[in-house]
Amino acid sequence: MSAKGAPNEANLSQTVLKALDILECIAFAEQPLSAAEVAKLCNLSRPTAYRLIRTLTTRGYLTQDDDTHYRLGTQVLSLSQNVLDSLDLPELAQPYLRHLSDTTNETSYLSILDDDEILYIGKAESSQSVRTYSKIGSRNVLHCTAMGKTILAFLPESDRAELIERLELTVKTGNTITDRATLAEELTTIREQKFAIDNEESEEGVRCVGAPILDHSGRILAAISVSGPAYRLSVSRLIALSSLVMDTAKTLSSRLGYVPQN
Repeated sequence: MSAKGAPNEANLSQTVLKALDILECIAFAEQPLSAAEVAKLCNLSRPTAYRLIRTLTTRGYLTQDDDTHYRLGTQVLSLSQNVLDSLDLPELAQPYLRHLSDTTNETSYLSILDDDEILYIGKAESSQSVRTYSKIGSRNVLHCTAMGKTILAFLPESDRAELIERLELTVKTGNTITDRATLAEELTTIREQKFAIDNEESEEGVRCVGAPILDHSGRILAAISVSGPAYRLSVSRLIALSSLVMDTAKTLSSRLGYVPQN
């Protein structure tokens, strides 16, 4: 590698590159592969493919599904979990929150579920003089905030039903949903469309749109949102912004190891 330049492939270990090709080939295959299939897909000679597969199997990166076929081993999972455990969500999300705020010129937020409330763990403020404000570390209700409804909607069904039953559906404004059946119906819609809107339900004069962040297992981990004064954020404007919020949430989910299931 030169002092300033990117690595040249000629300077890289070809053996390591071939082993990584094998791991990626098996990882993205829809079913376990034989060594002969791996050799063909990776454009390797059979002896090379067999040698590298044996080495990877010995170290636990591959495992034999039967006498002739291979799939990923548990060592890959261990490494992946170590990476995921080292991620700091607020730190990871901050540049994305900043970009979201700069693009929309509104304040963006990040929150997680904490008991029966959402807990704000990140934000990027709008530069506009009139803007929404919630302090990191503060809490808000689930049933009438965009991020709260998003998290509720994407919980496993049994957890969602249990939580809805024990929530106190406090009236915040004239638009607050206070009927459990109506809330359950809205959560179904949110899950289908993959975003939630707070139409002055939590605070008069404030609107918000939120989307889910999923972890590597596909479970809801957090939610992000864009929030601002209602006179700037009409419902139609929120719907227009929902794609940007969802795309940001999808990117963060991907960074956390989530792979959508087709």
